[in-house]
Amino acid sequence: MSQLKPKTYICLPLALMIASLGLFAATAASGQSPAQAKSTQDEIELLKSGVATDDAALLDYFRRRTPSVEEQKTLKLRAGQLGSNVFQVRVKATEELIRAGRAALPHLREIAKHTDTETARRAHYCIQVIEQNTRLGLAATASRLLAERNSAGALETLLAYLPFVDESWVEDEIRQSVKRLGLNDGKAAPALERALTDSESKRRVVAAWIVGLSSDARQRAEVLPRLSDNVPEVRFHAASSLLASQEKAAVPTLIALLSVDIPELAWRAEDLLFRLAGDNAPSVWLDMAKDNNGQKAQIAWETWWNANHAKIDWKALKLDEQSLGLTLVAENQRSDGSGRLYEANAAGQIRWEVRVANPIDAQWLPGGRILVGDSRASQIYEMDSRGNIGWKHSGIAPTSLQRLPNGNTVVSTYQKIIEITRDGAIVFTYLTQGHTYHARKLPDGHYVWIDACGEIAEIDAAGKLIGKTKVGTGLAWGSIERLGNGHYLVALGGIGKVQEIDMAGKIYWEKVVSNPNRAIRLANGHTLVASHGEGCVYEFDASGNERWKHACAGRPFAVQRR
Repeated sequence: MSQLKPKTYICLPLALMIASLGLFAATAASGQSPAQAKSTQDEIELLKSGVATDDAALLDYFRRRTPSVEEQKTLKLRAGQLGSNVFQVRVKATEELIRAGRAALPHLREIAKHTDTETARRAHYCIQVIEQNTRLGLAATASRLLAERNSAGALETLLAYLPFVDESWVEDEIRQSVKRLGLNDGKAAPALERALTDSESKRRVVAAWIVGLSSDARQRAEVLPRLSDNVPEVRFHAASSLLASQEKAAVPTLIALLSVDIPELAWRAEDLLFRLAGDNAPSVWLDMAKDNNGQKAQIAWETWWNANHAKIDWKALKLDEQSLGLTLVAENQRSDGSGRLYEANAAGQIRWEVRVANPIDAQWLPGGRILVGDSRASQIYEMDSRGNIGWKHSGIAPTSLQRLPNGNTVVSTYQKIIEITRDGAIVFTYLTQGHTYHARKLPDGHYVWIDACGEIAEIDAAGKLIGKTKVGTGLAWGSIERLGNGHYLVALGGIGKVQEIDMAGKIYWEKVVSNPNRAIRLANGHTLVASHGEGCVYEFDASGNERWKHACAGRPFAVQRR
């Protein structure tokens, strides 16, 4: 296979230094700051890993990792040979699969399910070696760079590579790059139209998603057959993009997906339906038992659609602004010492739950993933609502975390604020010199935090102090967010108050709550509060009246409403 061809990198540190100096010089000559040159960090990251960053080299990076039809047949054959009775055949198959790298993983994962213990063990060994010796984020980084440059041939190259991506977050990144390359002036590129009927479902998924967003009615019509695709994920992405484009034909497909035996897809379909229906939605929800409520939910939504499809004001519909009324809770200190993540609906019913060791913070991400922080294990990771863990970063004990639009993650620890890339590179560090409980990066690039001494502070992107004020003493925990009016919403654990204040300490709103860990201002002006002291999540209106209450089995540390 072409990917197996050996490469020699001579004096990489020197080459990297020279290339980095070239990048710096080019940036300086153009008058741009490093922050303005978005692709510079991606280029440096690739160079550190021995990947050249000119267009031809980046395209070759993907092409060498995209096996041909014949090479795929060979990989499948070699994976099957892991169960051979002949020792030499097993050894040769193992060596060739490991040399093939990540392109062999789909075949190895199938063999790893084998009922024969020895065959499965060999497959798991190959998977472990490949994963330990490859960098997951490089493909995502390289795709971003190609999309940023709008490189010739990049769209077709990334589409060809997509079926061989085996990590969801990398696939999401590459899909975004494909969208950037393939959707111009509201219309989809011909390559995406052709991919709608590709034999590979991952290509049909991304094509249905992007072409369905086209402003061209003819192109959107080409997506309609994908609403009946034999792969549920293709049907979902076709329906979700067509719904965003106000195509009514998407709704029956979303309703049918409520009974699909893939909980995450069913829940995501339900989310879109609730955003469509708003306050007029049915009162039936999918539950944790996958499909035992699915039939009831599907019937309820079919009834709703029959009664309401002619009444929907599609021109006024803004799906992204519709609240689902679902509350994500990161819960610790249960009676058995365990923790869990779960989501509750407006009636307090638990929609799903996953037992996790010590969730100190959690945040919903695009694609149905959740970013989770575990301070005891010093880990940050992404997982789905079934508990499957994808991206992971170890070595930082978080007290709070925040995923940024650019894919970076801001993490507070007791001593500092850190911003890291998906590849683990630290791009910002600030020593807070306090017992920091919670931090946030603001849209203007500033950072704010709250610490155990009862101080809140804000710095700019260079680490210069903008303001600081004391809001109390001896906090047991706390949180901070800057509101649209420039004020700060703070939860003062130990003191027992939630306040809206300015940097001078002036109080504009206050609510007494037993030991609040987290406070969030909702779009409707209400405030969502996690109370450690009472083991409850509350929603208060602007007058401080309780509008919703959910009793937890343990102590809620973080909450999020969507």
